[in-house]
Amino acid sequence: MAWDLGEHDKANAYYKVTSQCAAAAGHPPLRALALTYSSYGALTPKAKMEFLSQAANDVRGHGNATAAAWVLGRHAEEAAAAGDEVGALQALDRARFAYDFADHTSEQAWVRFVTPYRMDSLALSVYGQLRRPELTSTADTAVDRLGDGLPDGGVVVLGDLASALLRGGDVDQGVDVSRQFVAAAEAKPNTMGKERASTIASSLPDSEQELGRYLRKFAS
Repeated sequence: MAWDLGEHDKANAYYKVTSQCAAAAGHPPLRALALTYSSYGALTPKAKMEFLSQAANDVRGHGNATAAAWVLGRHAEEAAAAGDEVGALQALDRARFAYDFADHTSEQAWVRFVTPYRMDSLALSVYGQLRRPELTSTADTAVDRLGDGLPDGGVVVLGDLASALLRGGDVDQGVDVSRQFVAAAEAKPNTMGKERASTIASSLPDSEQELGRYLRKFAS
């Protein structure tokens, strides 16, 4: 909640205390939870990767498959952002392998959000940043999985899909999905949606200045 309210120093203090409590209780997966969320606000790519590497070690073992898939997916995202294509693809493969053994509905309560939709969004984020050819088939799968409704993870998927298409050079479809994202984000506003609105706005072509202004206003 502190992070969503923009109180990042306070949020980081909570993450730190959570990590300390996890260590005292001998419960590594709880530390992984704190470290993975901390990775979003880390100041350098090195710090992000250090948080996520430790988190990945903390979720090894039975009953942590969904958590491992999330942590490894985040690792793939940050590796892609840092330009480490090999590391990103390896981490994404490991995330998908872990998810094959996962049941997000029966493991830790805090992994319930790691649905197949969220895994789609992680893959889209990685492939889009790396401009990989797998983006097209992954986008098709994500759209088919979303269907006509809008699940809770739909805003994130549409946001990552729009960004991935725009980065990958499919501008027309990227703009179309961006407009779908706007409608979804208005229907189900959340912090992750605001973050993606800013990213999409920075990737839009000059011909879509009005849409860009709206997305930046939405993100503020």
